[in-house]
Amino acid sequence: MDFFQQQQKAKQRTGLLVLYFCLAVIAVVVCVTTAVVLLLGMANIQLYPQNGTLLFNPVIYWTALGTFAVIVGGCLLKTWQLRKGGSALAEMLGGRLINASTTDQAERQLLNVVEEMSIASGIAVPQVYVMDQENTINAFAAGFRPSEAVIAVTRGSLDRFSRDELQAVIGHEFSHILNSDIRINLRMVAVLAGILAVGKIGEILLRSGSRSRRAYSSRSKNNGLPALGLALVVIGYVGLFFGRLIKAAISRQRELLADASAVQFTRNPAGLAGALIHIRNDGGSHLASSHAEDMSHMCFAPSIPMKLKQWLATHPSLDERLAALGPEWVARARARARQQDSSSPASASSVAPPEGAAGFAAGRGNNSASAAPSQQVGTVQQGDMAYAQQLLSALPGSIRSQAHTPEGARQVLFALVLAGSRADSTMLLARCKLADSQAFQSLTRAVRELGPETRLPLIDMALPSLKSQPRDSRRKLLADLERLCNADQHFSLFEWTLLALARQQLDDNAGRNRHTRFHRLGAVAQELQQLFSVLVWAGGASEAQAEALFRQHAGSLLPAARSLLPLSHCSSAKLFSAVDRLADLSPLLKGPIIDCAVDLAMADGTLKTAERELLRALSSLLECPLPPLFDRR
Repeated sequence: MDFFQQQQKAKQRTGLLVLYFCLAVIAVVVCVTTAVVLLLGMANIQLYPQNGTLLFNPVIYWTALGTFAVIVGGCLLKTWQLRKGGSALAEMLGGRLINASTTDQAERQLLNVVEEMSIASGIAVPQVYVMDQENTINAFAAGFRPSEAVIAVTRGSLDRFSRDELQAVIGHEFSHILNSDIRINLRMVAVLAGILAVGKIGEILLRSGSRSRRAYSSRSKNNGLPALGLALVVIGYVGLFFGRLIKAAISRQRELLADASAVQFTRNPAGLAGALIHIRNDGGSHLASSHAEDMSHMCFAPSIPMKLKQWLATHPSLDERLAALGPEWVARARARARQQDSSSPASASSVAPPEGAAGFAAGRGNNSASAAPSQQVGTVQQGDMAYAQQLLSALPGSIRSQAHTPEGARQVLFALVLAGSRADSTMLLARCKLADSQAFQSLTRAVRELGPETRLPLIDMALPSLKSQPRDSRRKLLADLERLCNADQHFSLFEWTLLALARQQLDDNAGRNRHTRFHRLGAVAQELQQLFSVLVWAGGASEAQAEALFRQHAGSLLPAARSLLPLSHCSSAKLFSAVDRLADLSPLLKGPIIDCAVDLAMADGTLKTAERELLRALSSLLECPLPPLFDRR
């Protein structure tokens, strides 16, 4: 199943979540109403039926309506708390955003692994959190869309994992990002909060009733708050049961898929096996946070102890996950557990993979030579990982360090614009009223000497350092970038790419949820006409060739009345607006657009660097990340 089918399946799981939620709401409402009726009966309060049936009694339907309001209110409250996406959830669990300029060796290694995986997959580098209070082994990814995802790991993971094991776990989490699991998982947190709200109110009533009884023991003989609270707590466990059942039904198989993807990304089953063995033998994965229940379905491994695992477990058992990597990993895990009392076990990643595991790793070879670009979306091939590692190692340490601080990242973005311009940089900075210095001129020269291949990775490395800046600072940066891009009276494809990616991740709407609005290409015909026209003219085609190229490659996706736009009608502002609307297309419709865009860019037989950057930026803006070597066919 390719990326777009996975995206569509994620949408279907959203529908399944709604169905399960409705059934759970009905069950909880019926339980609460029944409890109220029984308590009133025990208090000798008669409920006289109206119109011959008990259902029409005001007590019944007001109780049902009140319970429904509590559930919906709980959902809305949690949705508001998580409105900022994955970062809100990470902070809720006590996560600390890792400073990109950290000197902690374990944190530095984690950031390096995340950057490698981001460049190899084409995803914007996520913000990374560490949960310092959690000494067990776990991790999760969260967010509304790939470009705004965050990754969080526990301190226990950083302390115990080797680099291979850490890379495998990050690959697992990137699979959740690519397959849109993060979006449904974040929605599930809000939905299940409503189901559990009744039980929380019961706990409040129970405590309130107990205090009232102690303070007014002579007058509280008939105080019904403790009884009602106890009933709601019991009903809360009914909601908890349904909540866990919903999570198990939706997330269990996704974990096996993410394991398989992690092995495909890293080509190293021993790394993932080593991480699972650490959890199995070295302290487990349960979290101490009071929110561990809320997000148990999102973690790399179970975050809470679980009964009735066959029905309610959100993850396959560790032995089942190890067995999927190779038949001998379970035996190795058991043998290592027996050895722990007498000797210190070696890292699993330092042990050669058992027979069968290597075959699992190579089961999906590098088939990009025969795959269309859209079929490479959301994948990471061996060549992509090697490319990312080689590129990062070639970047000077001083530039990487500078990109990891807010002020340094700002200068790197400005330097990228100036390095691509033929105009004098001092004049451009003066025209935009931006500070100049000898150090900044040196940075611009260094960026220019690195070559165009490093421009997108530098953007991806710089933007996460700026996401946590105040809104006014981000607005000013975007305004300064736009002025600088226009200062030489020539707005290039790369400048459009840089500004589009910066807006996506830094403007006021960054991090917010987006919804599918268009389910047919005809609804966005004007936007497609604008995009394809830009790509035709960007390829340098003559006027005689341009119309033929447009018809040949874009004609099948557009109505007959839509023809190539003149170059004068292809402005950067119109392209920004067009791509923004195209991002709200149904997932299955985005694949043909990406294929057509690549065909237009390669119509002359070559793919220029600026065209490659534009295509990868387009894919990122459509939330369909292309790997760096996507054009090998």
